Amino acid sequence: MPDSEYTPTHVLTAEAVRWGIETLAFQRLHPTFVMYLYLRKQQRAGKLGEASASSDELLALIRMPGNPTKPYYFPLIDRGKRKPGELLPSFWRAENIPGSWSPGSIFRLKGGGWMGLSNGGYTLPQDHIDRALRELLYETPVSALALGAYFLRNDGFIISGVPAPTDLIAGFRLKFDYPDDAEDEFATLFKANVPTGVDFEWFEQPNSSVIQNS
Repeated sequence: MPDSEYTPTHVLTAEAVRWGIETLAFQRLHPTFVMYLYLRKQQRAGKLGEASASSDELLALIRMPGNPTKPYYFPLIDRGKRKPGELLPSFWRAENIPGSWSPGSIFRLKGGGWMGLSNGGYTLPQDHIDRALRELLYETPVSALALGAYFLRNDGFIISGVPAPTDLIAGFRLKFDYPDDAEDEFATLFKANVPTGVDFEWFEQPNSSVIQNS
């Protein structure tokens, strides 16, 4: 699982990250599900009142080098056609993302508007799990493995023994605060199945010059 206090033993491979992107690209997902994961974690920590769309914790999830004008990249879209192996240009997002995810902007959204307050600030209603499934995932749980493969792409892992995809799912649960006592919630929103027959390794030894611990 990810760890910031010890030297990591493993990082994700580029192939694993690409698999995560392609897997997410084939499912209809509301882009603000990223914001939902962040706000829910803030709420569980008792810090929802401190949540900000400009938070580095949030933006680090989607920040990606490679585009000179659009610094953010995330494969969660609710429209558009995808072809196998095609990473859509629409995955790149402009630098105004924080403005698009401000409380007032989210409040006006057709899906997920319940996360923002008209007078400022964020909120998560008591039935936010059901709403997230219905309005952000369109009634279809999303792969925790795929989300982990993308959102933990810059994280270091400490793994004893032979690394496995289940280590990535455990890392996702740790990063977004889905411990055992949130099992029902996790099972409602996420699939934990692991693909068989993949032709790549999920983890590799870290390069200390480029790794960014989480």
